Amino acid sequence: MPGTAPRVAALLWALLIALTPAAAAWARPVGSADGPADVALAIGLTTAAATATGLWLRSRYRREEAEQRGGGEGGDP
Repeated sequence: MPGTAPRVAALLWALLIALTPAAAAWARPVGSADGPADVALAIGLTTAAATATGLWLRSRYRREEAEQRGGGEGGDP
């Protein structure tokens, strides 16, 4: 299913962009910038961004690999 990875990556990025302002508003300061909510928010956003980027790179790598295999021209011997 290499066709679904770009769509999933785009969906994750769209959700990340759409929900970030609301998530940042929930993380109210309680005396320290490194409260549990801030740490959880940072971990969640980093995980979502890494997952979306990984899916995008994987789909791109598979597409290039399929073009090299199926093309029959070019490429290194």
